Amino acid sequence: MGRVAVIGAGVIGVSSAYLLARAGHDVTLIDAAGEPGTGASAGNAAQLSWAYGDAMASPALLKHLPAIAMGRDPAIRIHWQLDRDFLRWGLKFIANTPFRRWWNNTQDILRLAEQSRYELAILLKETDVEFDYRVAGKLHLYADRQSFAAAHSSVVRKNALGFEQRLLTRMEAENIEPALAAYQGEIAGAVYTPDDALGDAAEFCRQLTAWMIGRGQVSTFFGRRVSSFVQTGGVLTGLRFEDRDELHVDAAVVAAGPQIRSLVSDLPEARDIRSVRGYSLTIPRSGLAPSVSLTDVKRKLAFAAIGDRFRVAGLADIERPGAGFDVGRFDTLKLAASAVLPDLFDRSDELTRWSGERPMTPTSKPMIAASRRIKGLYINAGHGMLGWTLALGSARRVVDLLR
Repeated sequence: MGRVAVIGAGVIGVSSAYLLARAGHDVTLIDAAGEPGTGASAGNAAQLSWAYGDAMASPALLKHLPAIAMGRDPAIRIHWQLDRDFLRWGLKFIANTPFRRWWNNTQDILRLAEQSRYELAILLKETDVEFDYRVAGKLHLYADRQSFAAAHSSVVRKNALGFEQRLLTRMEAENIEPALAAYQGEIAGAVYTPDDALGDAAEFCRQLTAWMIGRGQVSTFFGRRVSSFVQTGGVLTGLRFEDRDELHVDAAVVAAGPQIRSLVSDLPEARDIRSVRGYSLTIPRSGLAPSVSLTDVKRKLAFAAIGDRFRVAGLADIERPGAGFDVGRFDTLKLAASAVLPDLFDRSDELTRWSGERPMTPTSKPMIAASRRIKGLYINAGHGMLGWTLALGSARRVVDLLR
């Protein structure tokens, strides 16, 4: 066992640190922020989508791509860039839209999600961390008969893989979630996944980090940014920082989310990771809020009741890394959420806004691999919108790589 640095303290990095420490490694958790869970983990959709790991590059999205390219879909926006990496990423994305590639990618993601669910069950038994976790179930709401009919084949395939999903009428969906009686959006049918769960990803990061520190399992460097890697003969020996002395290590796992691209000179693999910016709005939870997690397929909105809060997350802006958020997109998200749940989002005076970059590969599968350039350096990044769902499964695979 050796000295391992984990760069990045979001759900991917904290999960990696936890399983690496449990495997006997001497772990140092590093993040440029002052505390864990401040990036994409801070305001994500909160849904643990064990049965919904569908790759973004799909036949359905390919058909819709011309409308997206012309700015006709408010939920997805592409900022076109005269950038070689952007163009290469886009071409690889399109190459993964045929059915066979989409389904192969989706199956790989689902297997990783199942591994995450297994690891989470162990974590919940072994630790006392609290992060508003519960098995809430999830309803995917389809606005028209055509899209609902198309969902049937997906349900059949996932049932064959062992996932429990059921096709429901609107009335059956309302019996499961009575709050849907007030839902203003069209519902031609729904897909119900009873075993899907949710939890506060940021609180998970904070609580699990504190739990590990309290037991002497990890040391931490917060407020420290890694600038480059120290190597001898192509073998990693340490990390360089912008504002402190080098840290000597035997291995390092880069789980730095979108910041991984700042290390692209040492990690050329990171060129296959692009930022997809998302947005969320969180309000106090009232008695009118649905308890079951919801996904509005047409509007691409995800709703979740997290403890005493209720959150809507959505939008996918493929943009230049580090471009920052567009304040007008919060209005777009609120308008869409208010159109279907006006009693919640129009009447709440307390509103917490969040936007963050979610690093994604063209296949939607995370990059979990050893560096091709530096021995002892590993990548665990590119999870896109599924970082919370895939975190612990990805961490397990990193542990296996380091054996």
